[in-house]
Amino acid sequence: MTQVGDPIDARRRILVVGFGVAGHGIAADARAHGHDVVGFLDDAKQDPEVLGVLADVNRVVRDHDVDSVYFAIPTIEAHRLREFLAGLEQTGLTLSILPRTYKTISSEAVSVSDLTDVDVLQLVGREPVKHDLLHARTMVGGKRVLVTGAAGSIGSRLVEHLLALGVAEVVALDWWETGLFHLENRLHDERLRIVVADVKNERRIERVFDERRPELVFHAAAYKHVPLMEHNPTEAVVNNAFGAENVLRQAIAVGASHAVYVSTDKAVRPANVMGSTKRLGELLLRDLAATSGETKLTAVRFGNVLQSNGSVMETFRRQIEAGGPLTVTHRDVTRFFMTIDEAAQLIIQSALLGSNGDICVLDMGEPVRIMDLAESLVHAIAPQVRIEVTQLRPGEKLYEELTYNPDLATSTANSKVFILQVEDEMQVPVERIRALIERVRSGAADDEETVSELRDMGFAIRAQSPAEQG
Repeated sequence: MTQVGDPIDARRRILVVGFGVAGHGIAADARAHGHDVVGFLDDAKQDPEVLGVLADVNRVVRDHDVDSVYFAIPTIEAHRLREFLAGLEQTGLTLSILPRTYKTISSEAVSVSDLTDVDVLQLVGREPVKHDLLHARTMVGGKRVLVTGAAGSIGSRLVEHLLALGVAEVVALDWWETGLFHLENRLHDERLRIVVADVKNERRIERVFDERRPELVFHAAAYKHVPLMEHNPTEAVVNNAFGAENVLRQAIAVGASHAVYVSTDKAVRPANVMGSTKRLGELLLRDLAATSGETKLTAVRFGNVLQSNGSVMETFRRQIEAGGPLTVTHRDVTRFFMTIDEAAQLIIQSALLGSNGDICVLDMGEPVRIMDLAESLVHAIAPQVRIEVTQLRPGEKLYEELTYNPDLATSTANSKVFILQVEDEMQVPVERIRALIERVRSGAADDEETVSELRDMGFAIRAQSPAEQG
């Protein structure tokens, strides 16, 4: 609960939540810097310095004229942290949620830019999943690897992980030259090869694969923003379906050992153009896998990625920095969340797990209400910011799933990763998919006809109102 402009060195009256090692460490540092630690709160421990349990926070703050609260229970369950934040009555408190060093938390009160994606995961109720990349290092070490969509949030982090795992070369391919420029300048690695290319361009992609001869391919390029693709369905089909098939075909042609297609939870029971076209990509992968020879093709599904370009957290950050309001499209809308590092690690792991044609999914825990996330951020960071409920955007669903039927997911050596070897999911004949792609690429099908065909395939894309169409 930051008060902008608070003097950093002003003497503070601090209440520490947590009478453990982290709490004692922060209290000692605070006292060493001349501040008053009035005492502690803790639900399990008793001591003269423990002034009450967590539920007593408002009384203790009033009785001891507290102006700063340092929350130092790193192991607390996320729902209890949210309850604590929601129960705070006083405004004007400076609050630091995490047991950072005193140097960090005394430099200024916690702001939205201080929250990492791991911090946010703790707020929304899921611990980040750490993947064992030892076997992945064995797989990718010394290999030539190609990543499409390499200038994007996930693609660029994937490039970083691959370089760290000891690849011989990473070909970073994207049409977005500015993003590639910044990626190259940030990484400064002689093993990095920058290629400006569009996955929809057959001849260009063929030449790149023929020249670089990648042994592993990670296809992360996609148009992913749901409302935008509702208004641009022909581009979504060509980029997300044909682009995927184009890259996978070239991976097979050069004899790559693995090719991974990055999918999305929105490919399950798709209610929008983006999800529908990503499901078409999954079906094309399954078809190609039947004749891919030595090349293993796999797909990987996951939910929303925190701090990726256009994510809800990035939207909330901008809105908080602008003074609000935070906009939530529906009080009950829920989503799965994961960190960018988790996404990159899962993509790499999926090349190792499962068999040719399989889809990997991550056990992402329970979905999170976006309203809970917004309320937690407001309580923790910006109590003066209000939350505004708008309406669902074109193509947006109230909730997402990772599979039609969780009972059909089989376990792997990684307890958090499952394989969909047999799916009770929407099937579309690949001949029909390729016919639509050809019509769109030739200009024979416009946006309206494309959406009509997707609906005829069985995708539940709703009709837009005149206002949405405009």
